[in-house]
Amino acid sequence: MASPAFAETWHVMGATPAELLMMETDSKVVHPNGNVSVWTSSLKVNEEQEPVVKALWQVSCTGAPAIRPEMVVWLDAGMKTKESWVATKKDGYQPIVPGSRGEMTYQYACGKKSWPIAIQGSFGQVAGAYANALSKLVAYTKEQASLEAK
Repeated sequence: MASPAFAETWHVMGATPAELLMMETDSKVVHPNGNVSVWTSSLKVNEEQEPVVKALWQVSCTGAPAIRPEMVVWLDAGMKTKESWVATKKDGYQPIVPGSRGEMTYQYACGKKSWPIAIQGSFGQVAGAYANALSKLVAYTKEQASLEAK
C-alpha cells in the first residue's frame, strides 16, 4: 500500500472559506488494469479536533466511473494521527456521484480535468499558502465593508 512521501507534491482540487481539498501526485500509482491509487486531503479551517483528513483512494479510470476507499487517516492540528481506517476486501467500488468529492477525485486522478490552481508544494506549503490567501481575503472583505459603511 502506498503512503504519502515525506516531500510530497500537493495540488489544490478545490477550496471554500471552510475547507481546502488537495491531491498528492508524487505517490500516484497506475495499476496494470488502468485503476489509479491517489492520496487526497481535506483541510478544515474551523475544525479543532481533526482538522486534517488524508485518504488513499483507488479510482477506476476505465469502464464505468467508480471509486474505492483504501485508507483514511484523521489528524489533529499538530499533524499527529488521531484515528485511522483500512479497507477490507468487502469494501468494494462505489459508483461516482455527480458533483461529489468522489467525482472530483476521479476527474483529477484519471486526467479528465487539469489543475485549476497552480499552487503546489509540500502539504505544509500548500496549506500555508491557502491560509495566507484566506486571511488576506477576510481582511479585504472587512475593509470593503467598513468603506461601504462610511
